[in-house]
Amino acid sequence: MRKTVKALELLNLHGLCHIVDVPQSTAENWIEEFNVYIPKAEKQDVIYYHPEAIDVLKFIKQCKNQNYKKASIKKMLGDRSFMVTKKSSIEDVQSALDQGNYKDNILTVMQTIGKTVANVASQEKSITAVKEQQDKQKKRIKMIEKQTEKINDLKQEINELKQERTTSDYKIKKEAFAKLFE
Repeated sequence: MRKTVKALELLNLHGLCHIVDVPQSTAENWIEEFNVYIPKAEKQDVIYYHPEAIDVLKFIKQCKNQNYKKASIKKMLGDRSFMVTKKSSIEDVQSALDQGNYKDNILTVMQTIGKTVANVASQEKSITAVKEQQDKQKKRIKMIEKQTEKINDLKQEINELKQERTTSDYKIKKEAFAKLFE
């Protein structure tokens, strides 16, 4: 579903339109209609779009090709987990509220908040699971360290026994050789 972007590259509107393969006027309309879901950044009074905007616009394009209405597309966008940067989403929500479309905007904001809370809860569960695995790994490492220490002690003991055996074999042979010449 999602493409992995290795480096964060901001796109201008022209580049975004080229990638999504839609006319610039169409993209402008979609960005205005679905601004809460399209991550963007403003640098020196120029608006750039995060790579995640590609997936959102492609999804909108697919929905529009299937004749979905704006409200349905907003609901579907709210149900999907597109990445929205915190700063841009807060600015977009504030801008949308300032425009006066309160009912649609409140519904969209509530859906976005609901998805965010669900994602946070899911991530908390994942973090807890990772911490549990980490604790188990730490216990295994301690056990392996103890076993390694025991193995090293046993190796040292074996070497000492070999040394004693060599020494006692030498004494026995020496005594046997001495008895021969008596």
